[in-house]
Amino acid sequence: MSHLLHKRAVLTGVIALLAVLFAAAPSTAKAVYLSPAELELLTSGETVRQELPSSRKGGFYGGTGWAIIDAPADEIWATLLDWKTYPKVWPSTVEMKELSRKGNKMLIRMKLGHPIVQVLYHIEMRRNDAKKTLSFKLVSGHPSDVDEIRGYWRLFPQGDGRTLVAYVVAFRVPMGIVNLVGAEFEREAVEGILNAP
Repeated sequence: MSHLLHKRAVLTGVIALLAVLFAAAPSTAKAVYLSPAELELLTSGETVRQELPSSRKGGFYGGTGWAIIDAPADEIWATLLDWKTYPKVWPSTVEMKELSRKGNKMLIRMKLGHPIVQVLYHIEMRRNDAKKTLSFKLVSGHPSDVDEIRGYWRLFPQGDGRTLVAYVVAFRVPMGIVNLVGAEFEREAVEGILNAP
């Protein structure tokens, strides 16, 4: 019985956090709906992925990944800010290097790899320690194999030592890359990216 009460409390907390997150979002943002099955997956430790309806069209990809991680928010935050951990946590990361920093903004060079193709791009990351949010966007004027990328990480402490992690990303790659890698790689890439938390 206590397990069911704990599970119900976690579900209620997740729903409340999602409501707060999207109530505070810009008016152009759409509310996130998680089905009962998705909420069940989330509370059982699975990652819930929601791909945007416009994803996989014309080189555009995007969506959201949600996960509850069995670690405190401060520990996850430190990992997100340690660029050396990215290749260990996300094997497709070949390089992630901070080139400059000014206040809460960092210029990062990223290289993602696959046996067929690697992509290089530069992003500006902005950190907000109070909200545990790390946002990113493509920086123009630097070498880039992608046309656009933007998104953010956001951490929500759950009060039981666990953390709800949201990862939102939207990116556009040139059609030459899309045509080169094929549909199977495209499917695996989207799932891998949205499975980030």
